[in-house]
Amino acid sequence: MKLSEFKVKLPEEIVEELKLSEQDTIFLKKENNRVIIERKKNVAEFQEVSLRWFLIPVILSSLAFFIFFYFENSTQIPMAGEVSIASAVSLLGLISGSISFIFFFIKEKKNQENDGLKDILWRNVPTVIFSFMVMLSLGILCFFWMIGIMFDGASFDIYTATVVFFLFTAIINYLMIYAALSFTSNMIVNLLIFVIIGGVFFAMLTNSESKWWQHNFSFLGTNEAVNSWQFNLTLMLSALLLVALIDYLFVNLKKRNYVGWKIQILRVLLTLMAIALGAVGFFPNNGTGQLHVLHTKAANWLVLLIIILIIGIKWLLPKVTKEFLIISYGIAGTLIIANFLFQNIGYLSLTVFELIAFGLAFSWILLLLQHIQKLTHFSSTIYEIEIEES
Repeated sequence: MKLSEFKVKLPEEIVEELKLSEQDTIFLKKENNRVIIERKKNVAEFQEVSLRWFLIPVILSSLAFFIFFYFENSTQIPMAGEVSIASAVSLLGLISGSISFIFFFIKEKKNQENDGLKDILWRNVPTVIFSFMVMLSLGILCFFWMIGIMFDGASFDIYTATVVFFLFTAIINYLMIYAALSFTSNMIVNLLIFVIIGGVFFAMLTNSESKWWQHNFSFLGTNEAVNSWQFNLTLMLSALLLVALIDYLFVNLKKRNYVGWKIQILRVLLTLMAIALGAVGFFPNNGTGQLHVLHTKAANWLVLLIIILIIGIKWLLPKVTKEFLIISYGIAGTLIIANFLFQNIGYLSLTVFELIAFGLAFSWILLLLQHIQKLTHFSSTIYEIEIEES
């Protein structure tokens, strides 16, 4: 690669913050017609830490797996089932992976040189950790649910089964350590997307034989569904993530001098919306009793708050773009049309209407949060630098 020599002058604030010296190496990359300068990361050190530490819980878990089945006198260990490789990974893999993530996440949070976690408040750390544990649990369950279908009846001897268990647990622990070491505040949005979409999708898959679509979307969270806790936990966890994300975003908006009563109203409305979402999962739609009444009220409040946000976003959100307003009003118009087709004409079934309303509302909330996130990043962090040909 042919290089041209240029002299770049960096602001003293950046040099002090990144602790740069003449011996340091920095990276320059082109991304979306932008030039980004980054400090060199010690990849070798990261790999050494990951490889060294992820093997410890994996070996201990594998020993526990081998000892258990050895004293059980199991000649063949099934891939899936109540007592199987899948159940062992679901338990021991979840425990070891969660411990690995918690240890390295808190360690990196305490690390003053890790800029990615500086903006995450300590009060939001339990929510992030719990979200990753649930995400890991759902991921393991979903994976072995598919494995059980593809390898129905498959079984192994104790030595082969231990090797298979070791590989699955090693992958889990390595990914969790990698996630902890590379976690940034921006990943909270991605975590929210994964949890709510993954949780709902898995609830749909596991309830496919119950034909939940013949009832309604809320059927997935009732006691008539298979493992209704997954759907309800998804909604409650998504609500916790939303509250943590809203807290993080508005604390950083204040740092960027976005203050005033309009910002506070927006924060209150978003927090109430998150609480209403959590209440929909906390009060399952079982029968016609008090739970049904509370579930319906929570769902109605959720819809009402989203409507108020869409209507008032032009005045409540700073620097709202014309494109965002067009998308917001377009989503609102689609929801009104879908409601008309469902209520007045009967063209849409209840399940289809709820899926459309849920998908559009959730998409708009994500767009809103991403717009607020942009406001927290693009301000004084952009510097004008000089380039001189040497």
